[in-house]
Amino acid sequence: MKYEYGGVEYEGDDFYCYPDTKVLINRFNIRNYEILQAAEREFSYAKITKLQQSPFKGTLDLKYLQKIHRFIFEDIYTWAGRIRGGQFFSKGETEFVRAPMIYTYADNIFGKLRNEEWLRRLPREQFIERLAYYMAEINTLHPFREGNGRTQRLFFEESARRARYQINFSDVEPDTLLEADIEAYNKNYAPMIVLLNQIVVP
Repeated sequence: MKYEYGGVEYEGDDFYCYPDTKVLINRFNIRNYEILQAAEREFSYAKITKLQQSPFKGTLDLKYLQKIHRFIFEDIYTWAGRIRGGQFFSKGETEFVRAPMIYTYADNIFGKLRNEEWLRRLPREQFIERLAYYMAEINTLHPFREGNGRTQRLFFEESARRARYQINFSDVEPDTLLEADIEAYNKNYAPMIVLLNQIVVP
C-alpha cells in the first residue's frame, strides 16, 4: 500500500504512523495532520531559536546530527534523535539511503568531512563548493523519519560558524532551497552554489 505524508510518499506499513492513517504517532496523541503540523512548528521553532543562540559543542558527525534532532523534536516524538527504520526512503522522485545502510553511508560521508577538516580554512569560493556537496550527501542520508531539513540546516549553520562563515538560510525561500536540494541530489551542484553565494558571508 502506498501512503503520502506531508509530500512524502512511502510504501508498506509505516510503524511511525497511527494505524490506517498518515499521521505520525506523537506525544500529544494528535490524530489530525494539520493540527500536528502546527504543534510541531511551534515546538521546533522555539528549540531551533535556542540552539542557534547556544550551539552544541562536539564533533560534527552523525551523533551530532542526532543530538540536534533529539533536542528539536523530543517534546513531540518519542523517536527524536533515533535513526529511522522501516520502509520510508523516498520523497517524490528522490530516494534516500535505505535504513539498513544509513550507518555505513554516514561513516563514509562524515569520514570524508573529517578528512577535509570540516572545511575549515578554505577560501569562500571553495568552501561554498564543498558545502554544496556535503549538503547534498547528508540530505541523501536523510537519517530521520521527519525533521531532516531543519536538523541539517542547524548542522550546517554550526559547520559554517566553525569555519568562520555564516549561513543565513532565512534569506532564501523554502521552495528555492528545495529546488536546489533536488538538483544537488542529482549531482548538479550549480543551483546550490548560486544560492549559497547569496547567503554565505564571512
